[in-house]
Amino acid sequence: MSHSVNKTLQEIANAIDGEISSEYSNISVTKLAVSPEVSASDDLVIVFDQKYIKNIASIKSKAMILPSSLKDKLAGVVSPVVWVKRPRIVLKKLLELFCKPLFSPPKGLHPTSVIDPSSKIGENCSIGANVFIGPNCVIDSGTVINSNAYIGSNICIGKNCLIYPNVSILDYSQIGNNVIVHSGTVIGSDGYSYVTEEESNLEKAKKRDFNFNLGRQVQCKIPSAGYVIIEDDVEIGANTCVDRGTIGSTVIGAGTKVDNLVQIAHNCKIGKDCLIVGQVGFAGSVNMGDRVIVGGQVGFADNINIGNDVIFLAKAGIHGTIPSNSIYAGMPATPYMEHIRNEKNIKRLPKKQEKLEEQVKLLEEKVKQLESKLCTSLRGSETTEAISKT
Repeated sequence: MSHSVNKTLQEIANAIDGEISSEYSNISVTKLAVSPEVSASDDLVIVFDQKYIKNIASIKSKAMILPSSLKDKLAGVVSPVVWVKRPRIVLKKLLELFCKPLFSPPKGLHPTSVIDPSSKIGENCSIGANVFIGPNCVIDSGTVINSNAYIGSNICIGKNCLIYPNVSILDYSQIGNNVIVHSGTVIGSDGYSYVTEEESNLEKAKKRDFNFNLGRQVQCKIPSAGYVIIEDDVEIGANTCVDRGTIGSTVIGAGTKVDNLVQIAHNCKIGKDCLIVGQVGFAGSVNMGDRVIVGGQVGFADNINIGNDVIFLAKAGIHGTIPSNSIYAGMPATPYMEHIRNEKNIKRLPKKQEKLEEQVKLLEEKVKQLESKLCTSLRGSETTEAISKT
């Protein structure tokens, strides 16, 4: 939520690399509007959605931020305007100007933190209250670790990272520079890997052998001896779990952004610059390419390969290899246009069924008429034959 400040439009234009007429440069605003719909007379409002641009005269605000591509079309706008190339991308700088800063522990070590003597803490780091850092860890310069975080042993965390409260980073994990990890996330937990001494019912089912063992099957835990590697500029949302590899590493590529409540299982390889939305689940050993966008509640089966530049719409179920440069939807997932055709055909089924039922009724009536005519004809033939015999 924004709080009251006093910034001139010229100061704002300088901060966001915008353009403004000199006559408006000294006009000041006090806060940033949540949206054009609820903007007030003292607000600065960002307008980039087409539905608001169409009704721009109805927006009540002291000043607007608009796309410079519309400068000629919206020359008659009454409110002062800061013109920018892309309003969405200036939001970050605007929030830095208008929004209250979040709490961050001061530089240095809080007296209640516990840090093993063998670990090394870089310059200008902030280590909050009740943080535990185990043996042989390296925390590079400028990193902030908030209260109650647990950092195990033999962990490397790069420069300028932000670790929120109650994060657990377990042994041998490696985290790059500029990484953000939100509260409640666990990095480096054991993979979900078990094996039975005899062939399990699941193994039988995969071979279409349904002669199941009906007694108890003891699950033996397979240890997770691998690591987690999180590359530079990754952000991981709250309450997300990233399991360590069984032998090798689970990897999240540079620039990837992971939302809240995501499960990334053992041995997964997530590419660079991917966007993974909330409640997505990756089974083990998924190998995903770069710049993949994954909608909410998408599920991935184990041991599958995903190409580069793929988009998965929400709730898709992925069970096999997916080629690059494609869009998939549905359960099980199919190419987008095929999915749309299938959905349309499914919606047409009730009407087709009604039509089919009508056609069947007509056919039944015609059959009855034909049977009636045939019976009449047969009776006539029998009568003629009897007369001729007499």
